Amino acid sequence: MDYLPYSQEYMLAVSVMAGVLLGFLWDIYRLIRHYGRFKTRGTLIGDIIYWIISIKFGTQLILDISYGNVRFFILMGFCAGALLYFWGISEYVLKVFVFIVDYIIRVITKIIHSLTVPAKFIMGKIKVLLYPLKLKYLVFRDKLKKRHKFMKFKLKKVFKNKKMIYNRKKRRKRKKSTKTRLKHLRKE
Repeated sequence: MDYLPYSQEYMLAVSVMAGVLLGFLWDIYRLIRHYGRFKTRGTLIGDIIYWIISIKFGTQLILDISYGNVRFFILMGFCAGALLYFWGISEYVLKVFVFIVDYIIRVITKIIHSLTVPAKFIMGKIKVLLYPLKLKYLVFRDKLKKRHKFMKFKLKKVFKNKKMIYNRKKRRKRKKSTKTRLKHLRKE
C-alpha cells in the first residue's frame, strides 16, 4: 500500500461524492421496492442489505482516503453529499428512472401481447369448431346430475324406510318383552 498524503479538501470532496453515490443507491433501492411490491419482511431484508452495502462502502472509502482515520469532516461530507442529492436531484432522477422502467414494461407487454394474439385467434377458431361437442357434453352432464339427484333421493327414501322398519321391529320386541314380563309378574 502506497502512502500518498491526501489533502483535507480532497478527502472532503470524495466523501461528499460518496454521500451522493449512497443517496443514488438508496433511490435505486426505492425504485426496486416500488416495482417489487415487497411486504414487511422483504422491505426489512432490503433495508438491511442496503445498510450493509453502504457501511462496507463507507468504511472502505475511509480506509482508502484517510488510512482508517475517521475524521469529523469526512462524516459531515457523507451527510452533506446525501442531503445535496436528496434535496437537489433525487426527485428528477426518480422521475427519469420511473419513466424508463414504465417504458420498458410497456414495450415488453406489447411484445407479449403481439405474440399471444395469434394463439388466441387459433384458440377462438378451435372453440367454434368444438362448440357442438360442448353442447353434447353439457346435455350429458345435466342428465348425469339429474340421475345422481334422483338416485340420492331414492337412497334417502330407502334408508328412511329401513330405519322405520327397524324401529318398528324394535318396538314390537319391546312390547313382547314387556308383555312377557307382565305375565311373569302376574304368575308370581
